[in-house]
Amino acid sequence: MLIYLDHAWRPHARRTPSHTGGAGGRHRHGAVNRVRPKLMTVLAIMLGLVPALWSHGAGASVMQRIAAPMVAGW
Repeated sequence: MLIYLDHAWRPHARRTPSHTGGAGGRHRHGAVNRVRPKLMTVLAIMLGLVPALWSHGAGASVMQRIAAPMVAGW
């Protein structure tokens, strides 16, 4: 997160405060750029573990207990 915030801050660091739009705008821009990678990671984990929740084969009871908290927080 700090890397994204730093990249959002650098282009505006040498300008005067009246031209930058404030520090809040730069922080918001850096945080918004970080949302997509985090969302993709969370969705990949959740969707990858859904088949383990629905399985009925050997070892399914153990895998369901591991996958359930990661997918739904049960």
